[in-house]
Amino acid sequence: MSRTRLVSVLFWSLAALAGATANAPPPEMAPVKAKPEEVPSTYKGIVVAVTDKTVTIKPSGDVTITKSRIGEGGKKEVVWVYTQDNTKPPQAFVFSDAALWANGTLPFANRAGKPALAVNSNSRLHKISDLCLGDLVEITCGDVGGTVYCNEIAIIRRPGGQVPPTIGDDTLPVADRVCTQRNAAQAREEQIVRHLSRLMSPFFP
Repeated sequence: MSRTRLVSVLFWSLAALAGATANAPPPEMAPVKAKPEEVPSTYKGIVVAVTDKTVTIKPSGDVTITKSRIGEGGKKEVVWVYTQDNTKPPQAFVFSDAALWANGTLPFANRAGKPALAVNSNSRLHKISDLCLGDLVEITCGDVGGTVYCNEIAIIRRPGGQVPPTIGDDTLPVADRVCTQRNAAQAREEQIVRHLSRLMSPFFP
């Protein structure tokens, strides 16, 4: 493993550990863990395959979803928690009508010829055609009749490249665009990896 690759792995492992610790519910709440077969509402990972109908994503990154209730004395209690298992194999998702409509590849009608439901015009999202292999993405998803659908797409990072503009980025000033902010964050992270690589070079010639 190259020094740069080792430093990158260490950096992201520490970042993921910090995120997981920050998002963990207080231990006294003793929430119920989600069952392995439960489909979360959010999924994060690396795109390993994409077609005109599906996207396959290898889980990566920190995703923790909780459900809460107000308990005795008005105290908020976490009663259910889902933590993404990044050791699982890549997951395939079928693009929903909403995702296809946002991509311009489905008229404003679903496969049954009725008005498409749950069409989201959120300007901070990406289209199917924006996806590239290797992208780090976060999607919203859901199980309908045993089929797991991808409803919304957000490209978080594009290693070695640039995160493309979102659906509504062209209506915003350059500094306020989602792609501008994410590319700046990616550049900072890559700079940290290069700096750590130089610091570790005496130990890994």
